[in-house]
Amino acid sequence: MRHSSGFSAYPSVILFWVLFLVIIIQSSLAYGAKSDWIETPQAKARLLIAAVEDGPTASTKTLKAGLEITMDDGWKTYWRTPGAAGIPPKIIAIDNSVVQNIALYYPAPLRLDFQGFQLYGYEKRVIFPLDLTLELLSLESLSLDPATQERSGDIALDVRILICRELCIPVSFKPVIPRDALPSDLSQNGMLDVDAAFEISQFISQIPRKASTAGVHTSQIQLDAAQKRVEIQLQLPKTMQLLDLFPELTPEPELDAPIIAAPQAIEDSTDQLWRAQFPIQRKRLPSETEPAHLVIRTQQGDFSLNVDWQPLQKALTLIKGNPVTASHGSAVSEPNTDLWLMLLMALVGGFILNFMPCVLPVLSIKVLHLIKHSELSQGQIRRSFIATAAGIVSSFMLLAAVLIALKASGQAIGWGIQFQQPLFIGALALIVVAFAGNLWGLFEFRLPLWVAQIGNKSHSTAAHNEHSLTSSFAQGVLATLLATPCSAPFLGTAIGFAFSQDNQSLLLIFLALGVGLALPYLLMTLKPTWVYKLPKPGRWMLTLKRVLGTGLLITAGWLFWVLSDLIVLTGVVAIISLALLWWLLIKRHRLLWALPIIALALIPWLPPSTTNTLAVEDAEDTLSWVAFEPSRIDAYVADGHVVFIDITARWCVTCMANKIAVINTDPIQQALSAEGVVPMRGDWTRPDSVISQYLSDHQRFGIPFNAVYGPGAPNGILLGEILSKAALLSAIERAKGLN
Repeated sequence: MRHSSGFSAYPSVILFWVLFLVIIIQSSLAYGAKSDWIETPQAKARLLIAAVEDGPTASTKTLKAGLEITMDDGWKTYWRTPGAAGIPPKIIAIDNSVVQNIALYYPAPLRLDFQGFQLYGYEKRVIFPLDLTLELLSLESLSLDPATQERSGDIALDVRILICRELCIPVSFKPVIPRDALPSDLSQNGMLDVDAAFEISQFISQIPRKASTAGVHTSQIQLDAAQKRVEIQLQLPKTMQLLDLFPELTPEPELDAPIIAAPQAIEDSTDQLWRAQFPIQRKRLPSETEPAHLVIRTQQGDFSLNVDWQPLQKALTLIKGNPVTASHGSAVSEPNTDLWLMLLMALVGGFILNFMPCVLPVLSIKVLHLIKHSELSQGQIRRSFIATAAGIVSSFMLLAAVLIALKASGQAIGWGIQFQQPLFIGALALIVVAFAGNLWGLFEFRLPLWVAQIGNKSHSTAAHNEHSLTSSFAQGVLATLLATPCSAPFLGTAIGFAFSQDNQSLLLIFLALGVGLALPYLLMTLKPTWVYKLPKPGRWMLTLKRVLGTGLLITAGWLFWVLSDLIVLTGVVAIISLALLWWLLIKRHRLLWALPIIALALIPWLPPSTTNTLAVEDAEDTLSWVAFEPSRIDAYVADGHVVFIDITARWCVTCMANKIAVINTDPIQQALSAEGVVPMRGDWTRPDSVISQYLSDHQRFGIPFNAVYGPGAPNGILLGEILSKAALLSAIERAKGLN
């Protein structure tokens, strides 16, 4: 055999990963914006900016931001209504700042007991979500600083809070984010810092939602001045348990902790009546002519509502029992998930990926490879399996490193997001075509002789290693690349955990995923003699190779189909034509390897596709899908509707399987087309910051993603990656509030 000729697989694998890195790095030109920490002896604060969105008017933009405050143990700060004592936070823009307006949002408070006084506030750590409105015209016409000859335009705030322990200290923080830390063109919407977005979203989820979304509509408040008591009555669904209440009254009285009575059934109603009484300390009483507002805490979350004053007809019947106790800690609990459990889930999820439709072709090619070379010694077979496992694990580690770089740059990350990049899709499609060509006998993977002979004693051994190591490593890389558009049980949980943790945890999770995917190959190293039980090579292998090669061509066709959603169809046709020309002529001259490279070089110059993937009709799908708008979910639920969310993409193989096996079946189509049910679909084939933020808010970083909202489940019921009819129908019924 002439080892000096043929196609070298190692350079192609290296070239692909270099190309992959270039694609990802070019797509990550995002900005992360955080101010420096400003510290006092008791606390520290900083400003986070997560994204740019449209402002309230056409000439403005809104920065989605957050003020992060951490306090030493025992210190606290206050809610907008501080309780018996305290001062709410105040945030203003510094004079030379470009910030025109600040909207401050408050997460639901903790009940804090300080020497018998009931306070409403926060301990340890809190992030106040902010909307910072900027005037675009003022950004474009910033004046020059006479001293530095530089334009002003920093994001500069003056934060004034009161922090207390045994004594209270007024503190002023002045966080500043320089203008050059933000994109030069703020007229474009987009994510700036995915880590900041994740942190802020945890506290956004703690902002009380409108009580009407949970089916709470009836409430009243009464004042018994003689007994110095305030009583609040609420009608709540039977599925909801009242845990605490935070009244906002004017003038603000000094209220003790509430005493909550056991709920009473209401005849001919699915609601229950809850009563809570607040003893009033000192003399100041609330005015019954002023509006009253209330935040309630339930096991389903925190909700806000206005309450109506009712005149007192007779003295209140005092409620006996123990008052609600104070709570301690951060408004958002820190993750306590066991890393070891997540590593186990990643290992199992990676192993299950071997049996998903994405990876099965590569597993089949590996078996064929071993049948062809069944004359290899046990040591050579073992090294072949180790090489495949090394290709898988090293690819996962490189993928983790790229994702860490993306996080550091502020780019949104997720499982399979590289499939949103047309250059990646095109490169992978052409590589799959090359593997298919290898199976059809168009060329052989070869190493140069001097590489194959390293560490070997004979040319014969080098020849065997040429096949068992080069092709094996390349098969491992291909298995990893084809696995990323698939999901599997346990995989989503592990990936979501990894993306929300530090870099070390992310690397460990991806290492476990790689080991899981490589597990079948690693197990074979324990007893390589199992290979000798496979059928002996023969003419039947030529047919099998072509069958497997055809399977890879089908995979390449699917990749080109996905590519048609990202670039114009004529461009896809041109790329396929060059690939076909390579297929037909590659045996004539090695210079024709330039054709796939030319095809790849065309992609960045081709205009994007204007096709709306959601508009493509599916004959088996008769539903009237509503375009994904997360801001409309609460409104639908408030009107009594059930909302089914389906986040999908053309490149998501598991999404397609869910459609065929579940969503497009008659029982599900009937359930989702019933009156009062709204099917809402989001398309993540292309990058979409709204979908990325929505997934991040739910601590999910990949698709498929499915959830059901309704009066019985205003916070949503999240479904698994692999849908089942029973689980989906059950979630719909629960969301209706019938169970």
